[in-house]
Amino acid sequence: MKIQYLGTAAAEGTPALFCNCKICTRARELGGKEFRTRSQALIDGNLLIDFPADTYMHCLNNGIDLTTIKNVLITHNHSDHLYVDDIVMRFPGFSNQGEENPITFFGTHGVMQAINGHIYRKNYNPSAWIKTQALVYYQPEMVGEYRVTALEAVHDQGACPAIYIIENPAGKRLLYAHDTDYFKDSVWEYLEQNPMHFDFVSLDCTNGNMKKVDYIGHMSLDVNIRVKEHLMQIGCADEKTVFCCNHFSHNADDVLYETFAPLAEKEGFLTSYDGMEVSF
Repeated sequence: MKIQYLGTAAAEGTPALFCNCKICTRARELGGKEFRTRSQALIDGNLLIDFPADTYMHCLNNGIDLTTIKNVLITHNHSDHLYVDDIVMRFPGFSNQGEENPITFFGTHGVMQAINGHIYRKNYNPSAWIKTQALVYYQPEMVGEYRVTALEAVHDQGACPAIYIIENPAGKRLLYAHDTDYFKDSVWEYLEQNPMHFDFVSLDCTNGNMKKVDYIGHMSLDVNIRVKEHLMQIGCADEKTVFCCNHFSHNADDVLYETFAPLAEKEGFLTSYDGMEVSF
């Protein structure tokens, strides 16, 4: 199983559009791994996670043919994870793809409503080109060849958020946990009542190395460590599990790759960067 991080930033990107803070200034100086676009990932080259406005650039930068992607998982309906205007590019007149090659979006009921509410206004029958399927928390569903389970996320509830367990036919299992804070009790209860082992865990680290945060909805390295410890305590992870911090904001502490990666490595975490690929 392989994950490719196409974009690894929070909504503003790094460096941010209208910012010359020390993080953004240093990122512009260094380039490379310090340039972070809006969050998106690709599993095994065929299951896309999220659909931000940077999708077009991600496809160009990584040689991705979007016509070969059949299924897209959406974590929530914030615009840095779901840019609905670009979904319309799948319609006739914008694309040469016919009804025989539809693309299906999966997510919570509220996310599917956001997609359907937009595309139905375009005077097309979207079901011929664009399909949507709502996922119910804690109920596994097949998404292509993958068994996917949506879990409740601790994030803006108006965005109808979910984190995902993704299992391939060979039994490899990934936990993709963005955007969320420390997991809900109901998530921990589900994991304890349904024993499973994760081969790879991707955790939201929007707050970088910040020790104190005044809001709920994202994690820092300290919280990532707590999640890792809890997963190992209940048997969902072990020394073979690969843990990775992802989804960074320029507003956080020590968030540049050059400074954060060594801190994360000491705690047993990889640090994502745009274009990074990990096989497990």
